[in-house]
Amino acid sequence: MKEMTLNPLPALTWNWLRMNKALFSEEAEFAAKPATLETSGLPAGATFISGNAPQAPDAAAPNGTQIPGAMGKDFDALLDQNAAPTATLELQKGFNQSEAIFVRAKLDDGVASFQRLIVKAGDNVEANVIIEWSSDKNAGGLNAFQTKIEAGRDCKIRVATVQLLPKGFVHINDIGTAAGENSTIQISQLELGAKKIYQGIRSALSQTRSAFIHNAAYCLDKDRELDMNFIAEQTGRDTQSLMNVYGTLKDCSKKTYRGTIDFKKGCAGSVGNETEETLLLDPQVVNKSIPLILCDEEDVQGEHGATIGRLDESVLFYMNARGVSLEEAQKMMARSKIARVAALIGDDGEAQKALDFFDASMENGADGGN
Repeated sequence: MKEMTLNPLPALTWNWLRMNKALFSEEAEFAAKPATLETSGLPAGATFISGNAPQAPDAAAPNGTQIPGAMGKDFDALLDQNAAPTATLELQKGFNQSEAIFVRAKLDDGVASFQRLIVKAGDNVEANVIIEWSSDKNAGGLNAFQTKIEAGRDCKIRVATVQLLPKGFVHINDIGTAAGENSTIQISQLELGAKKIYQGIRSALSQTRSAFIHNAAYCLDKDRELDMNFIAEQTGRDTQSLMNVYGTLKDCSKKTYRGTIDFKKGCAGSVGNETEETLLLDPQVVNKSIPLILCDEEDVQGEHGATIGRLDESVLFYMNARGVSLEEAQKMMARSKIARVAALIGDDGEAQKALDFFDASMENGADGGN
């Protein structure tokens, strides 16, 4: 596989930082075989088309309107070249259900899975969708997945992605969203497995009072790597974006975070906020963060902040005084970040499944595969 560019920043910064983009090349040869997507919790008003047959690239554009992701054109080309099938989850106008709709993918060992998923919601829809990836313990492969989310007017759409792949996988997860007037799209992400992870989200807030809420959590150990690129593009009036990332780095793991709030001309009255909390447990870890606020409009409010460092000495002293070892304290703090986002995915069973996977992966460095 030739080298590709993933997760490019929407505005370039200093080249010497080496954070304008990620370079990706996977030397291992995997047999191309898309995982079968299985659904559950489909009531009246929700339809799912598996999309097992390959479709043209334009099929990823609901109503002919292209919704860009954050991975970039090289990733789009990769999916096209591998004839990635496109599945569609459609929620009819007025659909309202608090119980989660599940879309699960169980990946085989030694395969490269290329897939697209469209989540299309009509007006006045309230729904909770959970996308889960898993595989057998000690399996390995490549998972390249792209999701496009389109919401009509007056919608509240929650989408959670739960990545439970063994540490032999490379996981590439690209998301593009477009929210209608007075609609909110909330995305919660748990990245708990895989050796190399690439995350990208681009949220298009072009309609009045549209909103994007994003929460992500991860814990990296050994030599695992995570590369993130989250973009809130605000062009409509009175739009809102909120992006929070909570993570833990240990051993010699590496993480790159790119977070961009882009206030375009015409988005008067809009608000954007991004925060990052990163716990560093070992001196060998590599942490890179580049929060950006781009502004072409006067009447806006944008904020960003980061908390990056080791465990507070007073917290360690408090725990040690009560018989909690350093290792146990580190696990507790890392787990609390995962639990914080797990509580947002909208299903207690799935949240517990994610926490169980995390606990297994932290136990003597074991692989948390299923």
